[in-house]
Amino acid sequence: MTLPSISVCIATYNSGKTLNECLKLIRSQDYPQGKIEIILGDGGSIDETLKIAKKYNAKVIKIPPKKQHAEYNRGVAFNMAKGEFALILDHDNFLPSKNWLTEMVEPLQDNPKMVAATTQYYHYSKKDKILDRYFALFGTSEPLPYFLKKADRSKQTDRDLRFAGEIVDRGKYYIVHFLRKPETFPSIGSNGTLMRRRLVLDNAQADPDHHYPIDVLVDVLLKGHSEFGIVKNSIIHLTHSRGFIEFMKRRKRFVEQYHFEEKRKRRWSVVMPSDKPKVFLYILYSLTVVLPIIEAINGYRKIPDIAWFFHPIMCFTTTLIYGYVTIKFALKRWM
Repeated sequence: MTLPSISVCIATYNSGKTLNECLKLIRSQDYPQGKIEIILGDGGSIDETLKIAKKYNAKVIKIPPKKQHAEYNRGVAFNMAKGEFALILDHDNFLPSKNWLTEMVEPLQDNPKMVAATTQYYHYSKKDKILDRYFALFGTSEPLPYFLKKADRSKQTDRDLRFAGEIVDRGKYYIVHFLRKPETFPSIGSNGTLMRRRLVLDNAQADPDHHYPIDVLVDVLLKGHSEFGIVKNSIIHLTHSRGFIEFMKRRKRFVEQYHFEEKRKRRWSVVMPSDKPKVFLYILYSLTVVLPIIEAINGYRKIPDIAWFFHPIMCFTTTLIYGYVTIKFALKRWM
């Protein structure tokens, strides 16, 4: 069977610390390199990013400073891509095996109506730093999507898939027919999601100003394309590469941008109108910390790792961030 061409779309901005390993592992794939195009939407890097891009024959699209934004940068790369499939990757995503691309392509080739394929797990290794292990164990980069059952990946202790919709096990991967309800759609779309590029362009608001990876998939879903693939493998996501304090600063900025400043552009949010009663329960869950501690203990019994006990800390701190930002923007509206 002829393998399709793939465009790897990555947003960069002073990403030299992780980009070399990211691109090296792409160029180390057993997939035909002539069919792999790497495109970086770069927001004006002044570190080693551009030198690394040249080393691995990656095309760089320079983004005007006023437009610099991870989603916009990636959206430009997506729209400039030429591949049949587009792989949405972050610069701190690493492909864990040489046959990773081949594994991801398989469900899309087997099922012509499939919109996209993503991994079931984040890669877990006890050699990783504690924050990265925590995210891999719980299958999400923050506790709120996990609590609302919208996490983009499965917990390491889960063997079955737990998404809302019809699920069929095909051995190496699952086929999921998601419900045409955005409020039940998980936060999949980035961190190693392989999309059928033309299908997305034809059925979604995919221009750079509206290219949020989750949102474009919701757009496609609402047009009646509900078939997705979940491959029984993983992707490495080194969120802790900048440290815990820096991660929390970035999370605060994320909440400001995605939930408030750019809310009118979004078609999907981790908190949809029907989720608001659950958010109140999440606040109680997080601030009392009892249930997060119990979940950590249960996880530790199955996979002994102290990283489980980061859960109550993450629940508490991210809830404070959401609360602070919500009050901040409420005061702005009133003043």
